[in-house]
Amino acid sequence: MKRLETIVKSDRLSDVVHAIRSAGAKGVTVTSIKGQGSGERPMLRSGRGTTQFRAEYNNMESVMAIVDDSEVDKIVSAINQSCYTGKSGDGLVIITDVVQVVNIASKKTNSEAL
Repeated sequence: MKRLETIVKSDRLSDVVHAIRSAGAKGVTVTSIKGQGSGERPMLRSGRGTTQFRAEYNNMESVMAIVDDSEVDKIVSAINQSCYTGKSGDGLVIITDVVQVVNIASKKTNSEAL
C-alpha cells in the first residue's frame, strides 16, 4: 500500500478530490495548509488598502489517500491531468510506503481496512 499526499492550491481542491476518487481511491483526508515553495505568493493590501505587501505563505490544501500499489500510477496520472497548468506552483504528489492500516471500528487490516 502507498500513501499519496497531494499538495495543491486551494482553488484546485475540488478537481483533485474528484480525480482521486474517480481513479479508484475509496476515501481522502483533506487538510488546509500554508507553505512556501516555487509558486508565487499573492500580493495583499493593508487594512486601509493603501499599502501592498507579499504574503509570507501560500494557502494550499493537502489531500491524502491510502491506496493499493496497483492503483498508484492511475491515481497519480489523474491528479496530474486535473492540476497541470505548466506553471510553477501546480503542486506536488508525495508517495510513501504504508506498512499497515488498521480500521478501528471493524478491526480489519491493510487493504480490507480501506
